[in-house]
Amino acid sequence: MYAYAHVCIAACQPPAPLPLYLEQLVACVDALLTQLGRDCGAVSLQLLQVLLTVQSLSTEQVLSDMALGSVRRLCRVQGLAGVPELYRQHMAQLLGWLLASARDWSGCSPQRLQLQIIAEQSGPVLGEFVGQLMALLQVCLQPTTDPEMRLSIFTMLAKLLLDVGSNLDSQGCFGAAAEGFLCEVLLPNLVWQGGRTAAAVRTAALSCLLALLHGGSLTPGQLLCVEQKLCSTLLGGLEESSPTARLFACRCLSLLLAKVGASLHPDALNKIYPELVKRLDDSSDQVRGVALKALGLWLSSLGNDYHRQLYGAHLESLFQQLLLHLDDPDGSVQEQVLGVLKAGSRVHPALLERETQAAKDKQRSPAYCEQLLLHIHSLPRGGAVEPAQPADS
Repeated sequence: MYAYAHVCIAACQPPAPLPLYLEQLVACVDALLTQLGRDCGAVSLQLLQVLLTVQSLSTEQVLSDMALGSVRRLCRVQGLAGVPELYRQHMAQLLGWLLASARDWSGCSPQRLQLQIIAEQSGPVLGEFVGQLMALLQVCLQPTTDPEMRLSIFTMLAKLLLDVGSNLDSQGCFGAAAEGFLCEVLLPNLVWQGGRTAAAVRTAALSCLLALLHGGSLTPGQLLCVEQKLCSTLLGGLEESSPTARLFACRCLSLLLAKVGASLHPDALNKIYPELVKRLDDSSDQVRGVALKALGLWLSSLGNDYHRQLYGAHLESLFQQLLLHLDDPDGSVQEQVLGVLKAGSRVHPALLERETQAAKDKQRSPAYCEQLLLHIHSLPRGGAVEPAQPADS
Protein backbone atom coordinates (compact mmCIF):
# COMPACT_ATOMS: atom_id res chain seq x y z
CA MET A 1 0.00 0.00 0.00
CA TYR A 2 2.94 2.33 0.59
CA ALA A 3 4.03 1.63 -3.00
CA TYR A 4 0.50 2.47 -4.15
CA ALA A 5 0.69 5.84 -2.40
CA HIS A 6 4.06 6.62 -3.93
CA VAL A 7 2.71 5.81 -7.41
CA CYS A 8 0.02 8.42 -6.80
CA ILE A 9 2.60 10.99 -5.74
CA ALA A 10 4.85 10.32 -8.72
CA ALA A 11 1.90 10.93 -11.00
CA CYS A 12 0.98 14.26 -9.44
CA GLN A 13 2.45 16.41 -12.18
CA PRO A 14 1.76 14.78 -15.57
CA PRO A 15 3.04 16.48 -18.71
CA ALA A 16 -0.50 17.39 -19.80
CA PRO A 17 -2.94 16.86 -16.91
CA LEU A 18 -6.50 16.12 -18.00
CA PRO A 19 -9.60 16.34 -15.81
CA LEU A 20 -10.14 12.59 -16.15
CA TYR A 21 -6.57 11.85 -15.05
CA LEU A 22 -6.90 14.10 -12.00
CA GLU A 23 -10.29 12.64 -11.17
CA GLN A 24 -8.73 9.17 -11.17
CA LEU A 25 -6.02 10.40 -8.77
CA VAL A 26 -8.70 11.56 -6.35
CA ALA A 27 -10.39 8.16 -6.73
CA CYS A 28 -7.08 6.46 -5.87
CA VAL A 29 -6.80 8.54 -2.70
CA ASP A 30 -10.38 7.67 -1.74
CA ALA A 31 -9.65 3.98 -2.32
CA LEU A 32 -6.61 4.17 -0.06
CA LEU A 33 -8.63 5.89 2.67
CA THR A 34 -11.24 3.12 2.45
CA GLN A 35 -8.62 0.36 2.67
CA LEU A 36 -6.32 1.89 5.27
CA GLY A 37 -8.79 3.58 7.60
CA ARG A 38 -6.97 5.02 10.61
CA ASP A 39 -3.73 3.49 9.38
CA CYS A 40 -3.63 6.15 6.63
CA GLY A 41 -1.80 8.38 9.12
CA ALA A 42 1.47 6.86 7.91
CA VAL A 43 0.93 8.36 4.44
CA SER A 44 -1.29 11.28 5.44
CA LEU A 45 1.25 13.88 4.32
CA GLN A 46 1.72 12.26 0.92
CA LEU A 47 -2.02 11.96 0.37
CA LEU A 48 -2.49 15.61 1.26
CA GLN A 49 0.24 16.53 -1.22
CA VAL A 50 -1.58 14.58 -3.93
CA LEU A 51 -4.86 16.36 -3.18
CA LEU A 52 -3.16 19.76 -3.06
CA THR A 53 -1.59 19.06 -6.45
CA VAL A 54 -4.94 18.04 -7.93
CA GLN A 55 -6.51 21.29 -6.69
CA SER A 56 -3.64 23.37 -8.06
CA LEU A 57 -3.79 21.71 -11.52
CA SER A 58 -7.55 21.59 -11.86
CA THR A 59 -9.35 24.13 -14.03
CA GLU A 60 -12.79 22.80 -13.09
CA GLN A 61 -14.47 23.76 -9.82
CA VAL A 62 -16.22 20.38 -9.59
CA LEU A 63 -12.87 18.59 -9.54
CA SER A 64 -11.41 21.01 -6.98
CA ASP A 65 -14.46 20.39 -4.78
CA MET A 66 -13.96 16.63 -5.12
CA ALA A 67 -10.33 16.96 -3.99
CA LEU A 68 -11.34 19.16 -1.05
CA GLY A 69 -13.97 16.58 -0.12
CA SER A 70 -11.22 13.98 0.00
CA VAL A 71 -9.12 16.28 2.21
CA ARG A 72 -12.05 16.43 4.64
CA ARG A 73 -12.40 12.66 4.51
CA LEU A 74 -8.67 12.33 5.27
CA CYS A 75 -9.35 14.40 8.41
CA ARG A 76 -12.33 12.31 9.48
CA VAL A 77 -10.55 8.99 8.99
CA GLN A 78 -7.76 10.17 11.31
CA GLY A 79 -10.21 11.55 13.87
CA LEU A 80 -9.07 15.16 13.37
CA ALA A 81 -11.36 18.07 14.24
CA GLY A 82 -11.17 19.67 10.82
CA VAL A 83 -9.03 20.69 7.86
CA PRO A 84 -6.96 23.25 9.85
CA GLU A 85 -6.02 20.46 12.25
CA LEU A 86 -4.74 18.38 9.32
CA TYR A 87 -2.59 21.30 8.21
CA ARG A 88 -1.26 21.79 11.73
CA GLN A 89 -0.07 18.18 11.56
CA HIS A 90 1.77 18.65 8.24
CA MET A 91 2.43 22.39 7.79
CA ALA A 92 6.16 22.28 8.51
CA GLN A 93 6.69 19.54 5.93
CA LEU A 94 4.43 21.26 3.36
CA LEU A 95 6.27 24.56 3.61
CA GLY A 96 9.59 22.74 3.36
CA TRP A 97 8.26 20.88 0.31
CA LEU A 98 7.44 24.20 -1.38
CA LEU A 99 10.69 25.88 -0.30
CA ALA A 100 12.76 23.22 -2.07
CA SER A 101 11.63 24.52 -5.48
CA ALA A 102 10.76 28.14 -4.64
CA ARG A 103 13.67 29.71 -6.54
CA ASP A 104 12.42 28.20 -9.79
CA TRP A 105 8.71 29.06 -9.62
CA SER A 106 7.12 30.74 -12.62
CA GLY A 107 3.68 32.07 -13.43
CA CYS A 108 2.74 28.57 -14.60
CA SER A 109 4.10 26.67 -11.59
CA PRO A 110 1.45 24.76 -9.61
CA GLN A 111 3.42 25.50 -6.42
CA ARG A 112 2.20 29.12 -6.28
CA LEU A 113 -1.38 27.81 -6.30
CA GLN A 114 -0.49 25.15 -3.75
CA LEU A 115 0.75 27.90 -1.45
CA GLN A 116 -2.48 29.80 -1.97
CA ILE A 117 -4.58 26.73 -1.22
CA ILE A 118 -2.56 26.00 1.94
CA ALA A 119 -3.02 29.60 3.11
CA GLU A 120 -6.76 29.55 2.45
CA GLN A 121 -7.50 26.12 3.94
CA SER A 122 -5.22 26.24 6.98
CA GLY A 123 -6.83 29.37 8.44
CA PRO A 124 -5.47 30.32 11.87
CA VAL A 125 -2.90 27.50 11.77
CA LEU A 126 -0.88 29.65 9.35
CA GLY A 127 -0.04 31.96 12.25
CA GLU A 128 1.79 29.13 14.02
CA PHE A 129 4.33 28.85 11.18
CA VAL A 130 5.00 32.51 10.37
CA GLY A 131 8.79 32.15 10.53
CA GLN A 132 8.86 29.29 8.04
CA LEU A 133 6.36 31.05 5.75
CA MET A 134 8.42 34.27 5.76
CA ALA A 135 11.52 32.27 4.80
CA LEU A 136 9.61 30.84 1.83
CA LEU A 137 8.31 34.27 0.77
CA GLN A 138 11.80 35.80 0.94
CA VAL A 139 12.94 33.23 -1.61
CA CYS A 140 10.03 33.21 -4.07
CA LEU A 141 9.37 36.97 -3.95
CA GLN A 142 12.84 38.21 -4.77
CA PRO A 143 12.71 40.91 -7.51
CA THR A 144 14.70 38.56 -9.77
CA THR A 145 12.02 35.84 -9.78
CA ASP A 146 9.18 35.54 -12.29
CA PRO A 147 7.00 38.70 -12.17
CA GLU A 148 3.72 36.95 -12.99
CA MET A 149 4.30 34.53 -10.15
CA ARG A 150 5.05 37.43 -7.76
CA LEU A 151 1.92 39.23 -8.89
CA SER A 152 -0.18 36.17 -8.03
CA ILE A 153 1.38 35.71 -4.58
CA PHE A 154 1.18 39.42 -3.66
CA THR A 155 -2.51 39.38 -4.57
CA MET A 156 -3.01 36.40 -2.28
CA LEU A 157 -1.03 38.03 0.55
CA ALA A 158 -3.04 41.26 0.31
CA LYS A 159 -6.22 39.28 0.98
CA LEU A 160 -4.61 37.56 3.96
CA LEU A 161 -3.33 40.83 5.42
CA LEU A 162 -6.78 42.40 5.24
CA ASP A 163 -7.87 39.88 7.90
CA VAL A 164 -4.47 39.25 9.44
CA GLY A 165 -5.83 38.35 12.89
CA SER A 166 -7.53 35.22 11.58
CA ASN A 167 -4.50 33.85 9.73
CA LEU A 168 -0.95 35.26 9.82
CA ASP A 169 -1.33 36.90 13.22
CA SER A 170 -3.64 34.35 14.84
CA GLN A 171 -0.97 33.66 17.49
CA GLY A 172 0.16 37.29 17.87
CA CYS A 173 3.55 36.41 16.36
CA PHE A 174 3.36 38.18 13.02
CA GLY A 175 4.40 41.56 14.44
CA ALA A 176 7.91 40.28 15.08
CA ALA A 177 8.24 39.22 11.44
CA ALA A 178 6.35 42.17 9.92
CA GLU A 179 9.33 44.55 9.77
CA GLY A 180 11.44 41.94 7.97
CA PHE A 181 8.58 41.24 5.59
CA LEU A 182 8.35 44.97 4.84
CA CYS A 183 12.07 45.55 4.35
CA GLU A 184 13.10 42.28 2.71
CA VAL A 185 10.03 41.47 0.62
CA LEU A 186 7.76 44.45 -0.02
CA LEU A 187 10.15 47.39 -0.42
CA PRO A 188 12.53 45.62 -2.87
CA ASN A 189 9.52 44.83 -5.06
CA LEU A 190 8.51 48.50 -5.12
CA VAL A 191 11.71 49.60 -6.85
CA TRP A 192 10.79 50.87 -10.31
CA GLN A 193 11.30 48.61 -13.33
CA GLY A 194 10.01 49.12 -16.85
CA GLY A 195 7.09 47.20 -18.31
CA ARG A 196 3.40 46.65 -17.64
CA THR A 197 3.88 43.44 -15.69
CA ALA A 198 6.47 45.10 -13.43
CA ALA A 199 4.01 47.97 -12.86
CA ALA A 200 1.27 45.47 -11.96
CA VAL A 201 3.62 43.78 -9.47
CA ARG A 202 4.32 47.15 -7.80
CA THR A 203 0.59 47.83 -7.57
CA ALA A 204 0.02 44.44 -5.93
CA ALA A 205 2.94 45.04 -3.54
CA LEU A 206 1.47 48.45 -2.64
CA SER A 207 -1.86 46.77 -1.89
CA CYS A 208 0.01 44.42 0.49
CA LEU A 209 1.75 47.38 2.13
CA LEU A 210 -1.57 49.18 2.55
CA ALA A 211 -3.13 46.09 4.16
CA LEU A 212 -0.05 45.67 6.38
CA LEU A 213 -0.24 49.27 7.62
CA HIS A 214 -4.00 49.08 8.06
CA GLY A 215 -3.79 45.85 10.02
CA GLY A 216 -1.58 47.41 12.67
CA SER A 217 1.01 44.64 12.77
CA LEU A 218 3.81 47.22 12.58
CA THR A 219 4.33 49.25 15.76
CA PRO A 220 5.10 52.99 15.63
CA GLY A 221 8.64 52.16 16.73
CA GLN A 222 9.10 49.75 13.84
CA LEU A 223 7.72 52.31 11.39
CA LEU A 224 10.08 55.00 12.64
CA CYS A 225 13.03 52.65 12.16
CA VAL A 226 12.24 52.34 8.45
CA GLU A 227 10.44 55.65 7.78
CA GLN A 228 13.16 57.13 5.58
CA LYS A 229 13.20 54.22 3.14
CA LEU A 230 9.44 53.77 3.40
CA CYS A 231 8.65 57.45 2.73
CA SER A 232 11.02 57.54 -0.21
CA THR A 233 9.36 54.48 -1.73
CA LEU A 234 5.84 55.82 -1.20
CA LEU A 235 6.68 59.21 -2.68
CA GLY A 236 7.93 57.36 -5.74
CA GLY A 237 4.65 55.45 -5.80
CA LEU A 238 2.77 58.73 -6.16
CA GLU A 239 4.33 59.05 -9.62
CA GLU A 240 3.15 55.65 -10.87
CA SER A 241 1.29 55.59 -14.19
CA SER A 242 -1.47 53.45 -12.69
CA PRO A 243 -4.12 55.47 -10.82
CA THR A 244 -4.70 52.45 -8.57
CA ALA A 245 -1.03 52.42 -7.58
CA ARG A 246 -1.10 56.18 -6.90
CA LEU A 247 -4.23 55.71 -4.81
CA PHE A 248 -2.61 52.93 -2.75
CA ALA A 249 0.53 55.06 -2.25
CA CYS A 250 -1.59 58.01 -1.07
CA ARG A 251 -3.49 55.83 1.36
CA CYS A 252 -0.25 54.34 2.69
CA LEU A 253 1.10 57.84 3.31
CA SER A 254 -2.12 58.78 5.10
CA LEU A 255 -1.77 55.78 7.41
CA LEU A 256 1.90 56.51 7.99
CA LEU A 257 1.14 60.13 8.92
CA ALA A 258 -1.72 59.06 11.17
CA LYS A 259 0.49 56.56 13.02
CA VAL A 260 3.84 58.36 13.31
CA GLY A 261 3.46 61.77 11.65
CA ALA A 262 3.87 63.65 14.92
CA SER A 263 7.19 61.86 15.52
CA LEU A 264 8.72 62.60 12.10
CA HIS A 265 11.55 65.12 11.81
CA PRO A 266 10.48 68.41 10.17
CA ASP A 267 12.85 67.77 7.27
CA ALA A 268 11.14 64.43 6.63
CA LEU A 269 7.73 66.08 6.77
CA ASN A 270 8.81 68.79 4.35
CA LYS A 271 9.66 66.17 1.73
CA ILE A 272 6.14 64.76 1.83
CA TYR A 273 3.74 67.64 1.30
CA PRO A 274 5.03 68.85 -2.14
CA GLU A 275 4.42 65.39 -3.63
CA LEU A 276 0.93 65.27 -2.15
CA VAL A 277 0.19 68.74 -3.54
CA LYS A 278 1.03 67.46 -7.03
CA ARG A 279 -1.69 64.85 -6.67
CA LEU A 280 -4.31 67.57 -6.24
CA ASP A 281 -4.16 67.85 -10.04
CA ASP A 282 -4.40 64.08 -10.52
CA SER A 283 -6.60 62.70 -13.28
CA SER A 284 -8.31 60.46 -10.69
CA ASP A 285 -10.84 62.10 -8.38
CA GLN A 286 -10.21 59.33 -5.85
CA VAL A 287 -6.50 60.12 -5.75
CA ARG A 288 -7.27 63.84 -5.34
CA GLY A 289 -9.56 63.14 -2.41
CA VAL A 290 -7.10 60.87 -0.62
CA ALA A 291 -4.26 63.36 -1.24
CA LEU A 292 -6.33 66.08 0.42
CA LYS A 293 -6.97 63.82 3.39
CA ALA A 294 -3.23 63.11 3.62
CA LEU A 295 -2.46 66.85 3.56
CA GLY A 296 -4.88 67.34 6.44
CA LEU A 297 -3.04 64.64 8.36
CA TRP A 298 0.27 66.28 7.43
CA LEU A 299 -0.89 69.56 8.96
CA SER A 300 -2.10 67.80 12.10
CA SER A 301 1.35 66.15 12.41
CA LEU A 302 3.11 69.50 12.96
CA GLY A 303 4.15 69.50 16.60
CA ASN A 304 6.35 71.79 18.66
CA ASP A 305 9.47 70.68 16.78
CA TYR A 306 8.07 72.21 13.61
CA HIS A 307 9.17 75.87 13.97
CA ARG A 308 6.50 77.97 12.29
CA GLN A 309 8.84 80.84 11.44
CA LEU A 310 11.84 78.76 10.41
CA TYR A 311 9.67 76.65 8.12
CA GLY A 312 7.27 79.45 7.23
CA ALA A 313 8.12 79.29 3.53
CA HIS A 314 6.88 75.67 3.43
CA LEU A 315 3.60 76.60 5.09
CA GLU A 316 3.21 79.59 2.81
CA SER A 317 3.69 77.42 -0.29
CA LEU A 318 1.22 74.82 0.97
CA PHE A 319 -1.42 77.41 1.88
CA GLN A 320 -1.08 79.08 -1.52
CA GLN A 321 -1.55 75.77 -3.35
CA LEU A 322 -4.56 74.82 -1.25
CA LEU A 323 -6.14 78.24 -1.80
CA LEU A 324 -5.82 77.74 -5.54
CA HIS A 325 -7.86 74.55 -5.20
CA LEU A 326 -10.37 76.34 -3.00
CA ASP A 327 -11.54 77.80 -6.33
CA ASP A 328 -11.84 74.37 -7.97
CA PRO A 329 -14.77 73.92 -10.39
CA ASP A 330 -15.85 70.86 -8.40
CA GLY A 331 -17.88 71.95 -5.36
CA SER A 332 -17.06 68.77 -3.44
CA VAL A 333 -13.33 69.45 -3.88
CA GLN A 334 -13.87 73.01 -2.61
CA GLU A 335 -15.57 71.64 0.50
CA GLN A 336 -12.72 69.20 1.12
CA VAL A 337 -10.08 71.90 0.66
CA LEU A 338 -11.97 74.23 3.00
CA GLY A 339 -11.97 71.52 5.67
CA VAL A 340 -8.21 71.00 5.30
CA LEU A 341 -7.53 74.75 5.49
CA LYS A 342 -9.74 75.13 8.57
CA ALA A 343 -7.77 72.36 10.25
CA GLY A 344 -4.53 73.99 9.13
CA SER A 345 -5.57 77.40 10.38
CA ARG A 346 -4.43 76.46 13.89
CA VAL A 347 -0.91 75.84 12.62
CA HIS A 348 -0.24 79.43 11.54
CA PRO A 349 -3.46 81.51 11.58
CA ALA A 350 -1.85 84.87 10.80
CA LEU A 351 -0.05 83.52 7.77
CA LEU A 352 -3.15 81.76 6.48
CA GLU A 353 -5.23 84.89 6.99
CA ARG A 354 -2.78 86.96 4.96
CA GLU A 355 -2.69 84.41 2.12
CA THR A 356 -6.48 84.09 2.11
CA GLN A 357 -6.93 87.86 1.87
CA ALA A 358 -4.51 87.92 -1.06
CA ALA A 359 -6.31 85.07 -2.85
CA LYS A 360 -9.89 86.20 -2.22
CA ASP A 361 -10.08 88.84 -4.98
CA LYS A 362 -8.49 86.50 -7.54
CA GLN A 363 -11.13 83.77 -7.22
CA ARG A 364 -14.32 83.43 -9.20
CA SER A 365 -16.33 83.47 -5.99
CA PRO A 366 -15.00 84.78 -2.68
CA ALA A 367 -17.55 82.76 -0.67
CA TYR A 368 -15.18 80.02 0.49
CA CYS A 369 -12.42 82.50 1.30
CA GLU A 370 -14.89 84.49 3.40
CA GLN A 371 -15.94 81.33 5.25
CA LEU A 372 -12.30 80.56 5.94
CA LEU A 373 -11.59 84.09 7.17
CA LEU A 374 -14.57 83.92 9.52
CA HIS A 375 -13.22 80.65 10.88
CA ILE A 376 -9.73 82.11 11.39
CA HIS A 377 -11.17 85.17 13.18
CA SER A 378 -13.09 82.86 15.53
CA LEU A 379 -9.88 81.21 16.74
CA PRO A 380 -8.27 82.24 20.04
CA ARG A 381 -5.62 84.76 19.08
CA GLY A 382 -3.34 84.35 22.06
CA GLY A 383 -1.35 81.52 20.53
CA ALA A 384 -1.18 82.97 17.04
CA VAL A 385 2.23 83.07 15.47
CA GLU A 386 3.35 86.05 13.44
CA PRO A 387 3.38 85.31 9.71
CA ALA A 388 6.64 84.35 8.16
CA GLN A 389 8.15 86.61 5.56
CA PRO A 390 7.47 85.48 1.98
CA ALA A 391 10.07 83.13 0.62
CA ASP A 392 12.51 84.57 -1.89
CA SER A 393 11.61 83.69 -5.44
